[in-house]
Amino acid sequence: MAKDNVLAVLSLSGGNDGLNTVIPYTNPLYRDYRPVLGIPADKVIPLNNELGLYPTMGPLKKYWDEGKLAIFLGIGYPHPSYSHFRSMDIWHTCEPDTIGV
Repeated sequence: MAKDNVLAVLSLSGGNDGLNTVIPYTNPLYRDYRPVLGIPADKVIPLNNELGLYPTMGPLKKYWDEGKLAIFLGIGYPHPSYSHFRSMDIWHTCEPDTIGV
């Protein structure tokens, strides 16, 4: 039986705090700018020496360790719109020059 590759895109829209989802827990600026909101380093699930996951995202660590999980940070598109709704339309359709339905 052949193994199929699967691409699952997890889009955490509507209030997700990206810096507390995939946490730059060793970066001093994270602690400097988030003295109260920052996740304590001893609670972070480390992925490597720089990034870690929010504590309740522990089940994803297994897939990271197996090379089955990739995380892409800072994704955007050229000339972003300042309209949240237009930006989401572009993101969901991959069509920056047309209006999605």
